Amino acid sequence: MVSLTFYGGVGEIGGNKILLEDSGSRVFLDFGMSFKQNGLYFSEFLAPRKCNGLGDFFATGLLPDIPGVYREDYLCHMGRGKEDQGVDAVLISHAHMDHIAYIHHMRRDIELVMSEGTYAIMRTLQDTKSGGFNDMLEMTPTFKIRHSKRGSGYTKITKRDEEYVYKRPVKLVESGIKFKLDNMEIVPYEVDHSLPGATSYLIHTSEGSILYTGDLRFHGYLGDETRRMIEEASGEDVTCVITEGTRIEESTSTSETDVYQHARELVGDTKGLAVATFPARDFTRLSTFHKIAQETGRKLVVGFSQAYQLEQFSKITDRYPSVDDPNICLYAERKTWGLTGRDNVPSNIEGVCYPENIIRMDYTSWEREMLCRDNTVDHIDLQDQSEYILYCSYFQLNELIDIKPVDGRYIRSITEPFSDEMRLDAERVQNWLTLLNLELYGMNKEDKLHASGHANGLEIKEMLKKINPKMIIPIHTEKPEYLMEHFSGVKNPIQNSEIVLK
Repeated sequence: MVSLTFYGGVGEIGGNKILLEDSGSRVFLDFGMSFKQNGLYFSEFLAPRKCNGLGDFFATGLLPDIPGVYREDYLCHMGRGKEDQGVDAVLISHAHMDHIAYIHHMRRDIELVMSEGTYAIMRTLQDTKSGGFNDMLEMTPTFKIRHSKRGSGYTKITKRDEEYVYKRPVKLVESGIKFKLDNMEIVPYEVDHSLPGATSYLIHTSEGSILYTGDLRFHGYLGDETRRMIEEASGEDVTCVITEGTRIEESTSTSETDVYQHARELVGDTKGLAVATFPARDFTRLSTFHKIAQETGRKLVVGFSQAYQLEQFSKITDRYPSVDDPNICLYAERKTWGLTGRDNVPSNIEGVCYPENIIRMDYTSWEREMLCRDNTVDHIDLQDQSEYILYCSYFQLNELIDIKPVDGRYIRSITEPFSDEMRLDAERVQNWLTLLNLELYGMNKEDKLHASGHANGLEIKEMLKKINPKMIIPIHTEKPEYLMEHFSGVKNPIQNSEIVLK
């Protein structure tokens, strides 16, 4: 018997957690955060407590209480006994938080299956983020102590205690190359999405083949990869397609080429600083603005974490620009004491300015290496504003106070506001831009400055017609009933309930 149990992604966009069981094999398809459920109880300033192990997550329905899935240090801290491993692996479709966030909570012996692109992003998240729940590829035991190395007594184990840090088992897969996972044979396929490494999985089970699309689109630079996956799947006798439906009721899409053309025109007409915001891990969009920078005689200025991620990708592909590209600069934002770029600030010791080692203490070890790059710039370097396109996220807007943009434009290359929280954020951004005399573009779809990471409804229907599965299960959508109007064999999942394939 083959069964699918849906612990997330049901009647909502994101939060995919689907348990596939086949003849004793148990595999999760993604293990992500439900932003909808999280928003019912938590916010930026109210978060689940790590001190309660998994208790806050179970109590608020963010995680299902399934034996054999979760890390032993958290369970022990909650007073629960040891549990045998209950899941063999997680097939990760891509590295957005609504698909990977809760891997942190999984026990360390569950294998993570992913593409090289997904690994590069998770490697960056692991290496550059501090605190929180970010044990992705390595797991540092929590609530554990060791003997102190200095004298008697004990101290907490941290990630600096490398001998205690566990590496999670990882299987890197290549598009189109079949591999075995216990009783199942699986073929991964690269697909186009709004970040690199997105993967669909064709899973051959004892009751037929299941296609898990993950998130996909056709209108990015890698649209042909999505079409190739569909062509391959349509040659199989597919029993079931688990398909995303984020934009299932829409019939058109803004393409990445549209974004390039409209943003290119805006940047070309900008006299001063061009400021752009786009999803930090959307390297298709980064490539678009990099191309615009080349063509307009500017340099694209990105943050340290984006630069770190570019370096990870340079190890596996030349698809994206290098951090050493002549049209790329790295931006050293001011942190802690804010001394970057200010080498003549008097210290509290008479006659002594803050030395270089004190300035560098504002940054973590991986950031300090970035400070030494020849193409690293700070707010003082950006005074020749017509020479740059500055990447600036929502959380970096106050950097513009130091830069003091003149005759500039703010190109908002992210999704339009569609919730109350996003509308409040957009109003706050507008307040900043008014303060800084920056013109705002990209608040409306008509501006064509953002290409969604998801296929529209017409494209989803064409995909399903071509593959012609016996069963269709819509997830990652607020309109799961939509496909029932067009196809027989549609089975709408129910949260925490199973669907059996016969």
